Amino acid sequence: MAQRPVGVTIVAIIAWLSGLIQIIASIFVIIAGLVITPVALIAWFSLAIGIITLIVGVGLWKGNSTARTVATIVFIINIVLEVLGMFNGESLWSAISGSILSIIGLILLYTRSAREYFGS
Repeated sequence: MAQRPVGVTIVAIIAWLSGLIQIIASIFVIIAGLVITPVALIAWFSLAIGIITLIVGVGLWKGNSTARTVATIVFIINIVLEVLGMFNGESLWSAISGSILSIIGLILLYTRSAREYFGS
């Protein structure tokens, strides 16, 4: 397997941090709710997404092509949601700034060295 490119390392670390923050925030919301409310249910969903994000980060770190596919899908969904947000009153600049990490992530995951690392 090729050496892990710096870009893939950055995306993996960002995934870990994002997942960890999401898990911690979800746990606080769940603890604060202590009852089944819509907010608590969303927090449980967010907790699951945080755990998946951590797993994807580990997969990216190890060069797992499935993790790259999942990260790509998440990045694309985020970009689409930001573009759709423009039709709900979000400004163009807000959509661009909200999409910038996803765009950078996509670029970093599909450089020549990243493709070689993931075996594609």
